[in-house]
Amino acid sequence: MKNNYKVLIGIPCLSRGGTEQQTLLLVSALVEFGHDVKICCYFEYDEQVVAEFKAEGATVLLLKWSRNIGVLKFICTLSAIIREESPDVVHVQYMAPGLLQIVAAKLARVPFILATIHYPGSPHGLMAHSLIHCGALLTNCFTCVSEAVEKSWFGESYLLDQAFPEKIVTRKHLTIHNAVDMVAIDEALAVKTSQVIEIEKISKGKIIVGTVARLSYEKGIDVLIEAVAFMHKTQPNIHVLIVGEGNQRDYLQSLARGLDISDACTWLGRQSWNEAIGCLGLMDIVIVPSRFEGFGLSAIEAMACGKPVVASRVDGLSEIINEGVNGFLVSAEDIRGFADCISALIQDGIKRRNIGAAARKHAVENYSYPMFRERIRALYEIFGKDRFK
Repeated sequence: MKNNYKVLIGIPCLSRGGTEQQTLLLVSALVEFGHDVKICCYFEYDEQVVAEFKAEGATVLLLKWSRNIGVLKFICTLSAIIREESPDVVHVQYMAPGLLQIVAAKLARVPFILATIHYPGSPHGLMAHSLIHCGALLTNCFTCVSEAVEKSWFGESYLLDQAFPEKIVTRKHLTIHNAVDMVAIDEALAVKTSQVIEIEKISKGKIIVGTVARLSYEKGIDVLIEAVAFMHKTQPNIHVLIVGEGNQRDYLQSLARGLDISDACTWLGRQSWNEAIGCLGLMDIVIVPSRFEGFGLSAIEAMACGKPVVASRVDGLSEIINEGVNGFLVSAEDIRGFADCISALIQDGIKRRNIGAAARKHAVENYSYPMFRERIRALYEIFGKDRFK
């Protein structure tokens, strides 16, 4: 059996987000195992994110295509590039254009094709589900970032840890949970950047309630703003820290002004991963009010930072948070529910600390990078065994 593979990871964009962060951990694991890893990015990219992938040992191929590229041109051109690269493995990060990436790899006769899906099927219709199932037929295996994601697309879930190697190779889908690098998080928390110090000055004496998220509809930041406005008169000591950028920024800032809480909000925009973790370290309570969420990486990162998390009771978030033990769950879009839960935590510092400690323990024991790394090792060994005898 071949021990070291030439791996091509296909991904639509390299921006600052959960999918890219998990792909970075995938690269780290594969490089650690001695595989030759190349990232193929089709569309948009952030230079800083590209630099992070290179620092982990991957080479990066930036195609710089327009999103308007036609279906046929996308498949034919990508297939030609894959044939030229001649990888042993293509590992697709399944985001739009989804199935087209798999078809291109199949046409290029790649012997070993994997795909990872990062978002739930619940908001999507029959067409999206049909395409996923077609993709599963064309790949060796689809991995999902949570059991909730796997169940939402395939109707059942199967954790890699629970599988016998001789049986798992017959499966077309399974779950490998997302993970966090606890060492990197602790290092980021130990460094106080000038921006973190400035936020400390602005919010001195306040309870900081915050979030790290893309400012888009599905992330539910409007719910956080309305919840804070609801309780602001009774909790004037609250300060909101919002880290992230997105197409709803103007709307959300307008909403905060209309609700008369602008002075209680700090908007930091897009930050490096280290800066974002530093900001999580400043927060007393982290809010993840998503309308849907495949896994909830920002939640598990906050938990790894020892922070109590209040999150929506949806998809992967319900999977990683044990209600009242290592965090709290509220029905999505329940403004009053979020306000009441946040208020209770503001008033009880001991509970905040206890929940935060339990959250940290849960993250270490269930979602640490070494566990993820070994699952990736098993995935590649199990499925590669029959491909490269």
